Amino acid sequence: MANPGFWALGAGLGMVWWLAIRMLWNEWQVDPQYGYGFLVPVLCVVLFIQRWRDRPKPTAPKAARGAVVIALLLLFYLLAVPPFFEANPEWRILGITGALSATALTLLLVYGLGGKAWGRHFLFPVLFFWIAIPWPRNLEEVVMGYLMEHNAIAALEVLHWCGVAAARSGHLIALPTGMIGVEEACSGVRSLQSGIMAALFLGEIFRFGWFSRSVLVSCAIAISLAGNFLRATTLSLLASKSGIEAIETWHDTAGFLILGSTLGGIWLLAYWWSSRRGGKMVDPVSIAHAGMIRHQQKLGILGAFVFLAGCASLVGTEYWYRSREVQSTPQESWAIKSGSPGTQSVAVSDRTRRILFFPEGFSERFVDPSGLRWQMFYFRWPPGQTAIQAVGIHDPKTCLTSIGMELEEQLPTVEVKVKGVVFPFRVFLFRSQDRPVLVFHAILSDGNKHRAGAQKAELDYATADYSLMGRVNMMMMGIRNSGQTVVEAAVWGTTDVNQAKESLAGYLKRSLIKFPQKTDG
Repeated sequence: MANPGFWALGAGLGMVWWLAIRMLWNEWQVDPQYGYGFLVPVLCVVLFIQRWRDRPKPTAPKAARGAVVIALLLLFYLLAVPPFFEANPEWRILGITGALSATALTLLLVYGLGGKAWGRHFLFPVLFFWIAIPWPRNLEEVVMGYLMEHNAIAALEVLHWCGVAAARSGHLIALPTGMIGVEEACSGVRSLQSGIMAALFLGEIFRFGWFSRSVLVSCAIAISLAGNFLRATTLSLLASKSGIEAIETWHDTAGFLILGSTLGGIWLLAYWWSSRRGGKMVDPVSIAHAGMIRHQQKLGILGAFVFLAGCASLVGTEYWYRSREVQSTPQESWAIKSGSPGTQSVAVSDRTRRILFFPEGFSERFVDPSGLRWQMFYFRWPPGQTAIQAVGIHDPKTCLTSIGMELEEQLPTVEVKVKGVVFPFRVFLFRSQDRPVLVFHAILSDGNKHRAGAQKAELDYATADYSLMGRVNMMMMGIRNSGQTVVEAAVWGTTDVNQAKESLAGYLKRSLIKFPQKTDG
């Protein structure tokens, strides 16, 4: 039976990893591209156990004092970041730095237990977790846009070979049966990341050398990109023959088939290569771990301290925000209703709602008194940390450029006040088929208005002011996400912001409804 010190050390290490994983959890949950992240910690444990079977003899660490100092700094960061994360759950840099801190702390612990030999031996199972870290948003948008555009180009070429009349505009392909888009799910990023993960995992399981692993990863990238090209092309051909509605029926099925084929192909390739080279058998070893036994009691005390400190950080964070929410005053509730006179409903597909994490809301069209054509979007996410990540997915610069519109410039922000509700609209000028398109986009936070100065912080929050000082102010005032609402309006054929603002205000006056303010008790 294991010594109690072992369990205390395990509890402390588990707390370190939980502090890091909770900052990635919502990204894994909301963004389908990172849904595989839930599996990665399990695979890391599997790889670590496999490495444990043939671990080398432990040696004394040579720079123990320096390792302790670095570990304390990393631990302090993980314990201090929860209050900041609670107010800024969408900021990926926190999850990235948290994951890097947890992996570094684990490697320092391994180094402290077994010296440099253990550090090298267990390096890959620990660093394998990095595959689950979301990419920086700018890099992700660049890669995704590149893949979507080239998938659309390749699909268009195949359509022409098959005698189908088609034309491309950005990520859109115009067919005789309608318009289809090569969206994020068809970009290849999801299968590319899953393919790389599978190649790295299998390379470690079969204990390939670094050259063989590099070849396997390269093959995984090629197979993933080829699979997504096949998916986009097949769906385009299907739409050209059976209509756009066929895509909705086969989109997800095709995605799962391609993903399964990609992962199966990588496994077959790894298995074939392992059988060709004879494979490296891993034999269990028996080693006396005197060094570990000598320090087990101290490490157990350290593990217990880390676990209790982590609990105190999480409990203190919750107390900080709840105590300020109790002191706040309720905010008046409002909503935008659909079906006002002169509007026409536009269906929002189930797939779109799933990508946006199932918001409430609608889309509709109307023509204003000057004859300009508008389309409105109203989405609301209920309270919870997933809301603000979902809001980030629905951004005009990402969504509209992905359907072929060209962003010309972002104009100054305008405010529209209707029935006491202030809408801080960011304004974008796009061009679509040589026609100007003005887009008004506002993000409003639900919930409570706090004490003096909070109104400005909430306005900064709504207008996507993500400066470091603004984020700190949100934390200090105890403002965390309690629900998000997006109001977006696009008008075609004008660049006159003032005229468009008046038309938008008129629509909101007709459509906005307010609810009685709730009081406690």
